[in-house]
Amino acid sequence: MRSENIRQILFGLGIVGIQTILLKHLEIFGAEADLVLVFLLWICTKRPKTDALLFAAFLGFLQDAMTDLWGLHMFSKILLVFILHAYLNRISKTRFIFWQVFVIILSAAFLHNVIFYGVSLFSGLYTSGAILWSLLLVSPLFTAIVGSFLHLVREDS
Repeated sequence: MRSENIRQILFGLGIVGIQTILLKHLEIFGAEADLVLVFLLWICTKRPKTDALLFAAFLGFLQDAMTDLWGLHMFSKILLVFILHAYLNRISKTRFIFWQVFVIILSAAFLHNVIFYGVSLFSGLYTSGAILWSLLLVSPLFTAIVGSFLHLVREDS
C-alpha cells in the first residue's frame, strides 16, 4: 500500500505540473480545464475520505503556489471533496457510459467553481462579469470534456 501512495502522490505532482505548465496556456474564452479536479474526483472513488481530503489539501496548495492564488484552490477543492466524497465513493462500483461521466464531472466542476468564485469574492479577485460567466459556464464544460475523454482512454485497474 505504501508504494501505491507514493505513486499517486507523484502522479498528482505531475498533474499539477501539467495543469500549471500546459493547460494554463490552453484557454477557451478565458477558461481553462481543471485537470487537478478530475484527478481528485478519481481519488474520491478509490481512497477513503481522509486520504482524499489530504490529497485535495496538498494538490490545492501546490496549485495555489504555482498560480499565486493562495488558499482559493485549496479551500474550494477541500470543500468539494468533503461534500462529494460519500456520493462518489458510493457510485464508484458502477460502470458509467460517456454522458453519465460527463454530467458528473460537469456538475462537480460547476460546484467547485461556485465555491471558488464565492471564496474569491472575499478578496475581490474576480469582479468582472465576463470572468463570472467564463468561470461558471465555460470552465466546467471544458473540464467535463477533458475528464470524459480521459475516462474513455483510461485503463481499467
